[in-house]
Amino acid sequence: MQISYEITKDPKLLEEYYQVREQCYQRELKLPSFDGSEEAADRYGDIFVARENTRCLGGARIVGNENGLFSSLSFADLMEQLNLLPGQCCVWERLAVSHTFRESQRQPEFCDYLIQVSRSLGYDYAFMVSSVRNARFYRLCHSTLNIPFQICHGVECAPRDSFAQLEHVLSVAHLNDSAMEIGSRANHYFTLNQQPHYSVAA
Repeated sequence: MQISYEITKDPKLLEEYYQVREQCYQRELKLPSFDGSEEAADRYGDIFVARENTRCLGGARIVGNENGLFSSLSFADLMEQLNLLPGQCCVWERLAVSHTFRESQRQPEFCDYLIQVSRSLGYDYAFMVSSVRNARFYRLCHSTLNIPFQICHGVECAPRDSFAQLEHVLSVAHLNDSAMEIGSRANHYFTLNQQPHYSVAA
């Protein structure tokens, strides 16, 4: 399977990405009323996708503001609380990949390219909100890339609306790390021992 990764504004790829995230959130997060269609944040954020030829296999939204953190804290507050060095921050949102992609067990590759693209957009840190289990899985993926991934158990994170029923934790990937060049584009991907159903973040 030949997979490409990119930021896209292609209407067909975007629509397929919206369908993938709707299916993932409805089935796996047990949110049957979740509507995966275009949101306001999709228009001002950057949509990162994985595609096989013209078919979208999944993606994530990269947004340069705090709205997706389910927190009253600003980026500046979080950086101070977590003792982070100065830098530009984004949020990875609506991360979802299809069953076809998961069966290829290339989630670490997905993370690698998401990191590279986010760094190319000028970001030094990427925050995300997910379940604790998925956060641990993402940390494992990042560890193979030599990218620090910090799960912030002590930071307030209060999901809203239909997400309020779900367990959530805030995490942060340190993109501007000196080890990044070692991790990127190397043949370092591992075979996943976990079941390939880790697929979604808020």
